[in-house]
Amino acid sequence: MFRKLQINAQKWMRGRYGIFDSLNKTLIIISLISLFVANFVGILGWPLRLIAYALFLFTYYRLFSKKNYVRSNENQKYIWLKLNFQKKFKQQKTKFEQRKEYKYFRCNNYSCKQQLRAPKGRGEIKVTCSKCQQVFIKKV
Repeated sequence: MFRKLQINAQKWMRGRYGIFDSLNKTLIIISLISLFVANFVGILGWPLRLIAYALFLFTYYRLFSKKNYVRSNENQKYIWLKLNFQKKFKQQKTKFEQRKEYKYFRCNNYSCKQQLRAPKGRGEIKVTCSKCQQVFIKKV
């Protein structure tokens, strides 16, 4: 009985995405957190519950979808956005940690806008942009 049920489930899942990827994991975590918060909000938590259930449904839609290529591309875009966000957050953290030793500024060239840094307390210095090679004077 159990073996027959297992074989039928395998047949049904054949050709489906069926991967619990990082986007699905994130959607499940967000929906669980929103359900948890909705329980403490009380009567005003119904929109949060609605969002949580919609995220659950979307996760299962992705899981059982037969459009493998599309689901894989969604996951790749999510990973790319997540890495870019983490990179920008790390850059801001580094800037904040080094704010006493370095001054951060952008290149004067309007088409370049490369982010540069110079040690503080040097007065006026001649700066050469590493990207466009433009030279300008900057007070640090």
